Amino acid sequence: MQVYVEQLSTPILGEYDIIVAGGGVAGSCAAVAAKRAGIKRVLLLEKGIILGGLATQGLISLYEPICDGQGHKIVYGMGSELMKLCMRYGPDVLPMQWRDDPDAASPDCGKYKTFFSPAMFAMALDEFVLNAGVDILFDTQIVAPVMDEGQCTGLIIENKTGRGVYRARAVIDATGDADIFYRAGAPCVTGKNYMTYLAYRTDMEAVSSALAEKNILLARKWTLLGAGPRGNGHPEGIPFIEGTTAEEVTQYVLAGRKMMLDSMRNEDRFSRDLTVLPTMAQFRTTRHIIGAYSIQESDLCCRLPDSIAPIADFSAAGEWYEIPYRALYNPSYPNLWTAGRTVSADGWAWVVVRVIPGCACSGQAAGLAAALCLKHGFTADTLPYAILLDALVAEGAKVHPEESSY
Repeated sequence: MQVYVEQLSTPILGEYDIIVAGGGVAGSCAAVAAKRAGIKRVLLLEKGIILGGLATQGLISLYEPICDGQGHKIVYGMGSELMKLCMRYGPDVLPMQWRDDPDAASPDCGKYKTFFSPAMFAMALDEFVLNAGVDILFDTQIVAPVMDEGQCTGLIIENKTGRGVYRARAVIDATGDADIFYRAGAPCVTGKNYMTYLAYRTDMEAVSSALAEKNILLARKWTLLGAGPRGNGHPEGIPFIEGTTAEEVTQYVLAGRKMMLDSMRNEDRFSRDLTVLPTMAQFRTTRHIIGAYSIQESDLCCRLPDSIAPIADFSAAGEWYEIPYRALYNPSYPNLWTAGRTVSADGWAWVVVRVIPGCACSGQAAGLAAALCLKHGFTADTLPYAILLDALVAEGAKVHPEESSY
């Protein structure tokens, strides 16, 4: 490979206590949790111009269940708070028995989950983050971490203004691809993505249903092409994609849009439309860190000693995985945490914990952990779990399902 040698004098643009890289659900929750914990200077960096990540830009507007599928609510803290937030300004389809946010409901009333409006959720997230006092910088690409003997002392960024450095005492990698950890030299695991493409379609039938039921959500149809979460429906001839290079992202997006166009090409063009296309690649699992512990499929329905939240398996009633604090950091990187789909997890456990409730809960825990370490002089791996647990509980979280339910 030929190399072009650069010599740069990069200006320092600012100094923060905590910088969160990535403004998806996990990053938004991490930034807010840090501010609520009393950290004064928190910066949230986002490469797009909309908060929410896959939930908004990616159109994956299904808030997966925060109950166990058997009538017991099991997700609390920000995992529950964001459920309410996604419905604050937009329509939903939440079952009636869950509307007052009870701890339990009849098992046959439906799961505590809902579809929501991505656009209204995105604007609610603006309020959520700004009201907490977090600084936001959109349209900002993270180039590389600034490392000093394992410590991440800042991030090199590039945006419309130019290139610069923001210094930080702690960093949370919520990029969705573990970009900060990976570029810092940390060991990571790369996943394989099935070909999936989802957009919103409307047609005369959908509009009629919306009018009849008086629910605008029915005016759009989730149009999902390609594979489901377990790979059923993956198109023949298309290889699995890691999603960690620009070439792979481009290949994935173009292939998905072609599938969508091919599915509609011969239809009457006056009878239907696509109301919106995703503005980011809809990868499920690209790259995650190798943490102090990796959640295993064998951890199904196991109470882990340093759990920060249980997350329901959306595909099976009564089944759940807990996210341990150890999955949010690597001991060799004392002031770096991750949150969202990049927590350390393997197999189906990775698929379960990377959904919206898991992103919210891991984001909250990462933000609190970073704040506590700065306040008390701990590092990611020396922070006593008891201190983190107390902080989580004080913010409304529950780290295990109720004993009486299992």
